[in-house]
Amino acid sequence: MTNQERARGALLGLAVGDVLGTTLEFSTPRELGFRPLLAGPHDDITGRGPWGLAPGQVTDDTQMACCLLASLRACVGFHADDAGRRYVEWRTHAFDIGSQTHAALDAIDRGVPAHEAGRHVWETRGRNAAGNGSLMRTAPIGVWFAEDPATRRAAALSDSAITHYDPRYQLACAAFDAAIATALHGPTDPGALVVAARAEIDAAAAALGERDPGAVAETEAARRALCADLDAAGRDDPRLYGPDLHLHRHAGFVRVAFRLAFWEALHAPSFGAGLVDAVNRGGDADTNGAIAGALLGACHGEQAIPDAWSDRVLGALQQGPPGPLRDVYHPLRLLELHPQGPRGAR
Repeated sequence: MTNQERARGALLGLAVGDVLGTTLEFSTPRELGFRPLLAGPHDDITGRGPWGLAPGQVTDDTQMACCLLASLRACVGFHADDAGRRYVEWRTHAFDIGSQTHAALDAIDRGVPAHEAGRHVWETRGRNAAGNGSLMRTAPIGVWFAEDPATRRAAALSDSAITHYDPRYQLACAAFDAAIATALHGPTDPGALVVAARAEIDAAAAALGERDPGAVAETEAARRALCADLDAAGRDDPRLYGPDLHLHRHAGFVRVAFRLAFWEALHAPSFGAGLVDAVNRGGDADTNGAIAGALLGACHGEQAIPDAWSDRVLGALQQGPPGPLRDVYHPLRLLELHPQGPRGAR
């Protein structure tokens, strides 16, 4: 398997996870343990869900990733103002958008620079909000900068900060992208992903401390919390039905999605098994699916994604009239890599 196949697996896996999960978004199924993995009942792409989508149609998770990858291609690297502009343009076509993302894009629309918008929202909300809206879209950075850790780290932190400034999301994005980059070098033991993520949390915390000395306490707390999430992901029971982190009561919380994705990478025997387990647990199922799907796709490669799922996702809306959801914010755009391939995916 080539790096290119793993890169395509990460990006297509994000979209497939988004689509498989959207049917169960906001659901609260009966709490079940993590052994054995859930095998259903939802195990096919059927659409519908709270947005009444066509089978294979994606939501904001994939659409924002399309914006990010388009920006990386156009700028041949990460540029916060360009990415922020594309997110704002996308918002006019969005049918699903998180409140924190919406508030940050509102700020940019009012003239706040993209690199300051997320911090503005974070501070006005008491420096405590910690959603998963930047983690869901960050995988293109892990693919594009797979061979350039320092640039990847800076891009992951900066892109998250456009909408989600809290150190928990910034460090989670950097660690997640480091794990994807490690997977692209495969084959590798899934445990290596945790090693890479843990090392990146420390490195990104140091970088963030230099960028924002005023958030040192929050950064250190985030570092400890995310390392604890990686520890929990290695256990048979990651404690995602507990009082501190709960798939349903804390739906949309970045640490829930982060911990669950690494648990699936470490425990699921295949792409399909991991994704079916992740989305059937409900909660923010489309975003949990997108994040787990990107990591599983990087591990197992594009060929591990069931053809029926890929075909439905890539073919969705293609017989309909032209428009942004069909032509700009569609998972086909995620597979249009740089003409020479993203760094590390050649």
